[in-house]
Amino acid sequence: MKHDVLMIILMSLNAEKILAFSLNLPGSRVFTRSPTVAVAQPPTKGLLMSKKDNDACWTSLIEQEGVTNTSTIPVKKLDLEKGTGEIPKLGSTVEIQYVGTLGSSPMNWAVDDVVECWLKSQQGLYDILAQPFRDNNVDGNVLMNEDAFNEAFVTETLGVENKILCKKTVLAAKRLKKQTEEYPEGTEFDSSLSRGNTFKFDLGKGKVIKAMDLLVSSMRVGDKAKVICRADYGYGSEGYRKPNGEIVVPPFATLCFEVTLLSIS
Repeated sequence: MKHDVLMIILMSLNAEKILAFSLNLPGSRVFTRSPTVAVAQPPTKGLLMSKKDNDACWTSLIEQEGVTNTSTIPVKKLDLEKGTGEIPKLGSTVEIQYVGTLGSSPMNWAVDDVVECWLKSQQGLYDILAQPFRDNNVDGNVLMNEDAFNEAFVTETLGVENKILCKKTVLAAKRLKKQTEEYPEGTEFDSSLSRGNTFKFDLGKGKVIKAMDLLVSSMRVGDKAKVICRADYGYGSEGYRKPNGEIVVPPFATLCFEVTLLSIS
């Protein structure tokens, strides 16, 4: 009996660690207005949905201007089941059940995903390379292609003359590819459903990843919804690791959660 109680406590703590988002990571202040993200011209890629959801009605969870292509939205919601309960207020304690899986590869990023999610986290590169990336359509496919995204391309096409900065940019792209290639889309990294329990947190207090706060604040009790989010609304450039260093969520991972809002207190 004591062993069973201990196991339940450990599983509950593990759930809190997985969903909890370090306040040192970017984007942890969740109820500030999100910056407007421009749409790549033309928007050829973005955060991909599964085939069965591809034609479904996704909605943005942040304010954006002039966005018509939902594949370019950095954090978006799909309603799966509608509830009839109340909507939670900021600061209320909410109880949810969830399943978290890894989303599509950075290779599927649109140009703005590359610029706003990846390049912005690279110290000293954003101000120099944001516009050249957009002008030359550096999307995820280009960034992850070592034959295309090399020192010659960075120097001659993107106009980076500083050799150290050039090498830094290319090495960062190679590191991204290495970090993500071992973690395929659809990999389940956490699930309260599998453990047979629920998860509670205070809404809007920065206790969970930004996408989770945004999603749950848009739901009613009884709702079931899916959210897909870019890494800057998830675990960011650091990803999530266990205390022993084992990678649970790789850096810059797109995430997908299915969440049911059970109660508010």
